[in-house]
Amino acid sequence: MDIILFGDSLTEGFPGIDYYKILKEKLPEDNLINCGKGGDTVTSLYNRIKKMNISKKYDVAFIWIGTNDVLKKLLNKYPLINKILNQPYAKNMGEFRKYYIDIIEYVSLNAKKIFTVSPLIIGEDIHNKWNAELGRLCEEIEGISSKFENVEYLDLRKDFISVLSNKKISNYILPGTIIGSMLSGLFNDSKRVEKKSKERTLHLTLDGVHLNKTGAQMVADVFLERIKMNKSL
Repeated sequence: MDIILFGDSLTEGFPGIDYYKILKEKLPEDNLINCGKGGDTVTSLYNRIKKMNISKKYDVAFIWIGTNDVLKKLLNKYPLINKILNQPYAKNMGEFRKYYIDIIEYVSLNAKKIFTVSPLIIGEDIHNKWNAELGRLCEEIEGISSKFENVEYLDLRKDFISVLSNKKISNYILPGTIIGSMLSGLFNDSKRVEKKSKERTLHLTLDGVHLNKTGAQMVADVFLERIKMNKSL
């Protein structure tokens, strides 16, 4: 199968643990293309996809975007990080909806089946205001996805919340760790990621956003399940 994945740093695979590598190991006979880019928002992803001039046809495409459209608001207090990322983001739900629909329509030209993936979390405290906003964004993405015959919505967020609901929760959220991860070589060093994750009392992430080993495995398992289901069709 030919499979393409669009997304932000979670798809690109750093900082944190790379779920894409797990997929590659489990699917050695398939052609997987990683089109993740750190910092991408729904707006910047659409602009980037348009410039890619995709000509190859894909059996399956994954679209995983939206976290940074909320995270940007949190990072407004950290202008240096925002300057480094330098990505436009949706200013309101109407703008988000427009660009998300545009992405689906554009990807549909070259993909038979599309999976839209829910943003996960911003901080493992699932009751904080950022996660409340992400929840509303997920509802919007699910609604958009339901309007397309070839699109299926994957609610990964639900799985993460289920795991975290029975855990002792840390309030740690990443500000500053993007740059810190770069400087300390935490991109995808598994041992160091796990060490930092435990020091921060985090269960699924390195910093409240990017994945640790457990989180990456959860994502890979869901993606693998859907890919295998499409192979049998």
